[in-house]
Amino acid sequence: MTLRYILLGLDYDTYIKNDNELRIQFQYHTRFISNYLSKAIRKYKFDTNGIFNMISIALLPDNKKEKTKITATNVLETYLPFDENRYEQIKGTEDCSYYLELLEQGFKKVSEFKSIPLDTLLSLIVEFKKDGCKNEWLHKKKRFKEKDLEVVLTCEFTTNYFQLITSINQISTKKELVKGIAIKTKPDEIHFDKMFKDILIDDNFIIITDASDSARVLISIEDAKKSFFNKMFAPYIYSDNYTKEENLKYEATHNEVVRILSYDGKGF
Repeated sequence: MTLRYILLGLDYDTYIKNDNELRIQFQYHTRFISNYLSKAIRKYKFDTNGIFNMISIALLPDNKKEKTKITATNVLETYLPFDENRYEQIKGTEDCSYYLELLEQGFKKVSEFKSIPLDTLLSLIVEFKKDGCKNEWLHKKKRFKEKDLEVVLTCEFTTNYFQLITSINQISTKKELVKGIAIKTKPDEIHFDKMFKDILIDDNFIIITDASDSARVLISIEDAKKSFFNKMFAPYIYSDNYTKEENLKYEATHNEVVRILSYDGKGF
């Protein structure tokens, strides 16, 4: 078993009873950091001797204390006090210093209980801070020579949102024609995981498919060549294999997914 996950959050058992809205909000605002560190630590393949695959730093009210432990779900969990006033001052901003301080304190505390790659984890925090607390990556780049187009999908995961950016470039001139947001969600993988995978093309559209290889986003090629980003979500197509009621149910599910992928950024 190797260390694969890092999690910072309010203690589930405590806050689901006392203030679940605050727990969810904190998770949204910090998820981009947990995601970054989880992906980064996996590259080191740190062997935990079959004991744990996650380090969780759970925050508690000042009047409550818990001991560091290994949970039944292979989580090495430690606890720190939660400074709600400090959190309220920085939530939703680019200031991630409080979150990084908690992670540093948590890693040091955990290292006194079990062997962990402490120096590596602390260096990842430094690297993240040095890069401006940004969690951004290239998802896919694909060329379509017959259309003289290159399509690039990049991901931006922040404290306030996740978005999939589509850049459309002209191969012959090496110029960017247009760039736009294909997908935008609240900042948690639960909303965007498996919602985009490949890039296809037909006569009229650039097509972003999801993990099931179904069309998810359609971008007009004609408009892109005019430097206009015109995207739409692929509509639900009724199937003769389903009853009317089943089609209506699946269409409702499809529309809910479209709503999730069209986050307006108004907060949570």
